[in-house]
Amino acid sequence: MTMPSPERVPTDPGDDPLLAIEDAAGYLSITKATLYTWRSRRPGFGPCAVKVGGCLRYRRSELDRWIVAHTEAPIAGADLESSRGRTPHLAGGVAPTPGGRR
Repeated sequence: MTMPSPERVPTDPGDDPLLAIEDAAGYLSITKATLYTWRSRRPGFGPCAVKVGGCLRYRRSELDRWIVAHTEAPIAGADLESSRGRTPHLAGGVAPTPGGRR
């Protein structure tokens, strides 16, 4: 069994609470179903969980580490809206269609 690296182990257990799956999902702004899906259908993708008494728990530090690991790097010189393939906001909220019809 491998021991966690010292830089990931908090000195005070209160600094790194275990969160229930509902709280972990809320912390990540996703649904519980998404966490369950990542765990069952995409092993290794989601944040690591701990089983306590048969229930999944997530360390807040692990959720933070996972967020950092999945943060996209900005694209140099690219406009955020155009890099996502979105059209700019048009007055009236309706994009014109060919022939000038709506």
